Amino acid sequence: MRLGGLAIDIDPLRTSRPFRFVFTARLISLVAIGMLVVAVPAQTYQLTGSTLQVGGVATTMGVALFVGSLGGGVLADRFERRRTIQLARSAAGLCFLVLGLNSLLPTPSVWVIYLAAVVDGLAGGVSGTVLMAVTPTLVPREKLAAAGALVALTTDLGAIVSPAVAGVIIAAGGVAVTYFVAAAATVATVSLINGLGPAPAPGTSHEPPLRALVTGLRFAGRHRVVRGVLLVGLLTMLASGPMVLLPAFVDRALGAGPSTLGLLYGAPAVGAVIGSLTSGWTGRLRRSGAALLTSVALMALGLVVLGLSGAAVLAFLGLAGHGLGRALTDILRFAVLQKNTPDELRGRISSLWQVQVVTGTAVGSIVAGLLGRWLAPDTALLAYGAACLILTAALVTMLGPLWRLTSEPQPHQ
Repeated sequence: MRLGGLAIDIDPLRTSRPFRFVFTARLISLVAIGMLVVAVPAQTYQLTGSTLQVGGVATTMGVALFVGSLGGGVLADRFERRRTIQLARSAAGLCFLVLGLNSLLPTPSVWVIYLAAVVDGLAGGVSGTVLMAVTPTLVPREKLAAAGALVALTTDLGAIVSPAVAGVIIAAGGVAVTYFVAAAATVATVSLINGLGPAPAPGTSHEPPLRALVTGLRFAGRHRVVRGVLLVGLLTMLASGPMVLLPAFVDRALGAGPSTLGLLYGAPAVGAVIGSLTSGWTGRLRRSGAALLTSVALMALGLVVLGLSGAAVLAFLGLAGHGLGRALTDILRFAVLQKNTPDELRGRISSLWQVQVVTGTAVGSIVAGLLGRWLAPDTALLAYGAACLILTAALVTMLGPLWRLTSEPQPHQ
């Protein structure tokens, strides 16, 4: 029973056996990857004592993830999708195993961590893009928003659960055990992906890889709705950046300590989970474009509330609202993008989505960090949120077709 039509629509899980396998596989995979987000920096700092090395490993993985996401789009439209996901995750699992064995050595090698970051980034980019491309083929068109909400829920649950699990495992058995647990979870993921069933790439005639990528970019640039959704994604990228200002904000604006900082860091995930769990209404929307742009505005408004808050409770609510807006934006972008993309281009368009997800926080963090050098942290957050609201209003003016978009797919223009 759906509470007032708000509760998350779980029909894709009930009616689609392949989607159930994909959902479970993705959740397990994200928990494993999230554990490494804690273990890899912890081990790198333990071995080197250098935050620069920690940043170097993160940057290496980010670049590899970017490349893997773009390449994954071409692969998704060219090769059997189930097998491509399994090969990519198998490579990642082997990488986790190598990290565990390296950790058992008397003197673990830092270069192995860097190499693993490259492999894991490439594999994650490929598997994430291909999985996004295949998901819309598993559910009816009218259930794409519901599928997007469930996919978003796996991301947020993974982000909440995995750091805590990693901390417990590292404290009890060390980073090597964490790596081995992640490898075992990857074996489970690869096995579950078998439940997807055959997922051949659409069509029989395929362009050379670079030309295929250009074809996808041309489609994205010419189709008014797809172009608009990707432009909204750019704004979402910017709106996701100000978390970098939180330590200074907690210290200077709230006069609080690490416990408050930890609470505020978790607030966006709390809001995002609430957004996913109450997303049942998104599948019944008629004005999906207007709802999408309103959700982006909610992200920006959350930052404004954060900047104006003088108490931890208000700051938490602002950040939770920011996370709520982000979750709804992701759900609606997923549904609109997939409804308006033909299957033969879905991999390449999904890769553009993935690239925005991969680079979003980094780009936004750089902009917010520069602003934080010139202004007090609360003022910087307020200015940043206000600027995002203004940009949202500008998009409403510029993207008339997206604002007026209904739930029906638009012609390929």
